[in-house]
Parts: sequence; C-alpha cells; structure tokens
Amino acid sequence: MLAAVLSTLTVALSFLEELLPPLPIPGAKLGLANITVMYALCGVSVPCAAGMVIVKATFALLRGPIACLMSTVGSLLSLFLMALTKRFFWDKLSFVGLGVVGAVAHNMGQWVISYLLLGFAMTYYAPLLLLLAIPAGVITGSVLNVLYPYLQNNSLFRKG
Repeated sequence: MLAAVLSTLTVALSFLEELLPPLPIPGAKLGLANITVMYALCGVSVPCAAGMVIVKATFALLRGPIACLMSTVGSLLSLFLMALTKRFFWDKLSFVGLGVVGAVAHNMGQWVISYLLLGFAMTYYAPLLLLLAIPAGVITGSVLNVLYPYLQNNSLFRKG
C-alpha cells in the first residue's frame, strides 16, 4: 500500500511540475518527484524507491519515447548514486546533500542521452544543467527535511 501511495505522489508531482512556468534553461525542471523517491529511499527501502522510479518513467511515455528514455536514465542514475551516498556518507550528509547528489546525477544522466542523440553541441549545455541541479537539489532536500518527521509519524507513510 505504501509503495502505491508513494508512486502515485511521484507521478502527481511530475504532472504538477509540468504545469509550473518553465525554468530559464530549456527542458530543466526542479525535480519535485525526487522528494518522494528520496523519502522511499530513506524511509522505506531501495526496492520501493526503484519501483517508484520505474512507475514515473513509464508515465513519462505520455510525453514520448525520448522523454521516457531520458526520465528512466536520469532517474535510475540518480537513485543509484543517492543509494550509494546514503550507504557510505549518510553520517556526513542530510536530505539537502542527498537532494543535490540526486539532482546532479539526474541531470547528467539526461545530458548523456541528449549528447548521444544530438552530439557535441550538448557539451555546452552540461554546465547549465549542473548550475541548476544544485539549487534544485537544495530545494527538494529542504522540503523533505521539513516533511520527513511528519511523514514518519503518519501511519500511512510508515513501512510495515
């Protein structure tokens, strides 16, 4: 039940983000859905978070196969690096640090796909994505920093 609720929230946040005004960098987004993925990673389990990533990527098919591919690669790389970071550096980081790791990894995963599709011209886009990833990760991590204790105290969001 918890995985279904979190997956639904992940998809809802992705759709909500589509309704927000565009950021100054084409195709860039805040990554609001990463809040629920980080919650699942830290409050539930890696398999739950991975399932949410797959559900989110599947729904990205509504925007087309390229969007789905970019979402899948970015999200899986993000989850992988956040899981490693949590495992080895959690005592040195907070949700904000985890959010930055996830945002940078997601943007770089998407950049790799765009580079493979569009070529060398995408090289100049990477620094812009990195610049956006840092505040985006700080925002998503800060939101989870505030929400996490409340979610842990709500029986709907506790594993078990």
